[in-house]
Amino acid sequence: MTVLYLETSALLAWLFNETLAEQAIGRINQADLIVTSELLRVETCRALSRAMREHILSRDQYNSLLGTFMENLSGWYRMSLDTGVIERASEPFPAEPVRSLDAIHLASAMEYKKLYPDLTMLTFDKRISDNLQELGLA
Repeated sequence: MTVLYLETSALLAWLFNETLAEQAIGRINQADLIVTSELLRVETCRALSRAMREHILSRDQYNSLLGTFMENLSGWYRMSLDTGVIERASEPFPAEPVRSLDAIHLASAMEYKKLYPDLTMLTFDKRISDNLQELGLA
């Protein structure tokens, strides 16, 4: 079974049809199971809201993308920010610096890795990517 941890940068590349959108869509479609953090919802909704406020998206585009996101989100497993995630996110990572929200994604993925040993992470964020190999998430 192919289990994929979806991080916000990859999701936003897909939603905003950025350069790496096709790669993100391909990896998402190939996965048997998508897992992520509740943080994904917050970051994605904030990014969509900001894009509308900055007139990058119209109200209709915002509603369409938000609807697409929420529809897909309902089929993905989301980890809460529990004590284990917060504790691990507070510790150092192999490739520092790691921003706080990135640390939460990495810590969440590490928790999922305990359940799904073959889990891989989809991210386009360099700070996160720099840690994947050493954390066994590549």
